Amino acid sequence: MLHAERSEDGSFRLTGHPGILNALWSVPSTLRGVIQNPEDHPEAFQRLFPSTYLDEKKEKEHRRLIGEAMQERQMAKIALFERILTDSEEGMGVLRIRERDFDAFVALLTDMRLVLAEMLGIEDEEWEDQLDEEQMLQDPRVQLLHLMSGVQQLLLDATGMVSDLEIDPENDL
Repeated sequence: MLHAERSEDGSFRLTGHPGILNALWSVPSTLRGVIQNPEDHPEAFQRLFPSTYLDEKKEKEHRRLIGEAMQERQMAKIALFERILTDSEEGMGVLRIRERDFDAFVALLTDMRLVLAEMLGIEDEEWEDQLDEEQMLQDPRVQLLHLMSGVQQLLLDATGMVSDLEIDPENDL
């Protein structure tokens, strides 16, 4: 199991089995592969860097002007993610995330979820109903997607600003 909590200094602490935390190392290499080789992963690249303009000519010019900067920002987030993993004690079952690094860390989890969704052909929230039982149980990408979602939810819950409690508008007014 995993657990996330916020420390008094504003940093976050994610604890869990070292093997589970070690799986987070797949995030940087997967995202780096998509960013550095967009021709090998065009759909995943498009999910990470969606079009800004419908007009193809405008989009091409936009990409020419700021495409490299977008990729550099993404690579900087990946480097930060790796630094967090390296500086932490995931081998001992603890991951520490400084408050100032929290948003980038969580954003990279979202990016990984987008890439995994593209790889799995997920297009809506009913995606689990579209996969067969064997794929649900044996495809490592599905397992990684569940892990990324769980870690992200735990960290967001630890902020104290997000809750998975359902709100009943009639009773909670």
